[in-house]
Amino acid sequence: MNNSVQLWDGQLSVITRPVPHVSNPSEVIVKVAYSGICDRDLQILEGELPAAKCVVLGHEFSGVVSDVGSDVKNVSIGDRVVVNPNSSCNTCKACRRGQPHFCEKGGTGSAIGVWKNGGWTQYARVHAPNIHIVPPQVSLKQAALCEPISCVLHGLDKLHPAARDSKILVSGTGVTGLLWMCILHFHGYRRVTVIEFSEQWRMLAMGLSLGFKILHPDTVHTDLVEATQSQNNTWGFDVIIECTGLSVLVQSAIKWLGYGGKLLIFGSSAKDSEVKISPYEILHKEIQILGSSMNPFSFLHSVELVRDMSEYLDYEKLGISVFKLTDYQAALTKLKQGSVLKAVFAT
Repeated sequence: MNNSVQLWDGQLSVITRPVPHVSNPSEVIVKVAYSGICDRDLQILEGELPAAKCVVLGHEFSGVVSDVGSDVKNVSIGDRVVVNPNSSCNTCKACRRGQPHFCEKGGTGSAIGVWKNGGWTQYARVHAPNIHIVPPQVSLKQAALCEPISCVLHGLDKLHPAARDSKILVSGTGVTGLLWMCILHFHGYRRVTVIEFSEQWRMLAMGLSLGFKILHPDTVHTDLVEATQSQNNTWGFDVIIECTGLSVLVQSAIKWLGYGGKLLIFGSSAKDSEVKISPYEILHKEIQILGSSMNPFSFLHSVELVRDMSEYLDYEKLGISVFKLTDYQAALTKLKQGSVLKAVFAT
């Protein structure tokens, strides 16, 4: 049998059904190994983001192929795989412009684990183009991080080019902030400052031992003043990656940017959140404000990157806790309490 955590009209429950079978030639059945809980899942559960009325959530998952359709050529039974939850039609205006994440028929409107049944289950039915083989050097546990890492890589693409000596600020040490730290370090960036309100999560960031400066947000201005005076530096950061979605930090980030600086909005905010900005400052400092959503063209790269930087992806160091699928309520409670940074189901 197949146990799943299903969302029905805003409420979660465990349901038991027969193991799914291939229903068309291009489908693959994946025996799920690990499936993450994302901030997006939490926002869906709070009613802040839309999803199908009845759906199995979970868009970050890995597993082993248990069955394949007759037309499937890219994977075989027994292969270890990871799932890209997003797809596109390749024919609409957005796709033709190279923006498949805004696809009129796919994109956010058809994501696995949001609009189609996802990975909070023991067995998932997935179309073959959404599946990638996990390299032998990578554990299925680490592979479950491919989706959030692919989103970070899209953000990094948006910032291109960013010189290796850029002064970078990462705002927030949720799991995406920590992944940003790891990926920046892996790519050779060393002039990185990280800010976080929570002392607990600042300590977690320090535990990564990357050599980055870790600060409380209230000390950033003073730190910039001291750096400017003592080191003969120009004011501000070249790049700020905002991972919290907090209006107060987005607003402060604009002031903290140097000339020609880039602000990347990466963390999700409430729909009604607002910030006050100074057009004067944007104009005279030639600031760029960018958004980054989803993972167009970056998922395969994320699989390769997880292979190459696997030593960075230790669950304990990243504050990730593993729960049984049937313990979903405990996982959600600990996330809301802030006692764990991220939860992943082991099915």
